[in-house]
Amino acid sequence: MVSSFSSLLIAAMACACPPAGAQGWKPERPVEIVVPTTPGGSVDLTARTLQKIFQETGLVRVPVTVVNKPGGGGAVSLVYLNQHAGDGHYIATNTPNMIANDINGRTPVKYTEVTPLANLLSQYTAVAVRADSPIRTGQDFIDRLRKDPGSLAVSTPTTLGSINHLAFALAAKAAGVDVRKLKAVILGSGGDAVTALLGGHIDAHVGTTSSVVRMVETGKIRVVAIAAPKRIGHPYEAVPTWTEQGYPVVMDTWRGVIGPRGMTREQIAFWNDVLSRAVATETWKQALQANVWEPNYLDSGQTKKLFDSDYAEYKSILTDLGMIKSP
Repeated sequence: MVSSFSSLLIAAMACACPPAGAQGWKPERPVEIVVPTTPGGSVDLTARTLQKIFQETGLVRVPVTVVNKPGGGGAVSLVYLNQHAGDGHYIATNTPNMIANDINGRTPVKYTEVTPLANLLSQYTAVAVRADSPIRTGQDFIDRLRKDPGSLAVSTPTTLGSINHLAFALAAKAAGVDVRKLKAVILGSGGDAVTALLGGHIDAHVGTTSSVVRMVETGKIRVVAIAAPKRIGHPYEAVPTWTEQGYPVVMDTWRGVIGPRGMTREQIAFWNDVLSRAVATETWKQALQANVWEPNYLDSGQTKKLFDSDYAEYKSILTDLGMIKSP
């Protein structure tokens, strides 16, 4: 006869070991985080921060590598990602450019043909110039464009019709400038744009606040306007928004994570859990503060709604700007 103690021990062991089905899916081989830009920009930094958190915390118990697949404004990375359809070992960082490029017809992969996993943060576009530039305010920037829209070479990574390009065009349009005459310079990432700006190859850069934050802190770059709903934190406390300067322009270049098409519910659930835990870590909170990122975590279902909403908004903007034909 089994003793009372033995019975209790067996019951406790059973409770401590959930059935295999309850454990769900988990990676069994190395994971790749695919990045649609060259190394050095904020999209790349997001991926490398996640990689660090996954490995240091043990949230992902297999090796995790970051793989840069720049080109085509993100199209190359999306094609690569979907070559691994249904494989949860491949995830990618993404931005609103994925949606804008879908509308523009610049990518063979539609935004509905990937699996939304999470949105991680919000950040806003800024107009940046060298510290020695005669452009000292957003109004100076607008005045130059009004006088001659093509007089300023402005980087807008990573393709025509990108979110950075939209932010540039929206500010110009709000000031009555012919957006078709703007001189947008396409570069591979925010890091490439900063290098070009410091080297004097372009006059200004329209990109995320995080893409220039280091150079702003060292005094080599000045930001003259930010497309945010309100002023943001250090080192941009003194920088007025476009709205404050008379031009109501807001552009959120959120940062998310997607997977290939055809992922299972179990795979999605795994990444929902991992990513929600990752954004709660101290390492992530430090990255938010260091890069002027605003926390904005959304799970898979909420991220899909964000994609759908932004698709409708961007299509309207691009049509108004004459970048696509009306339906």
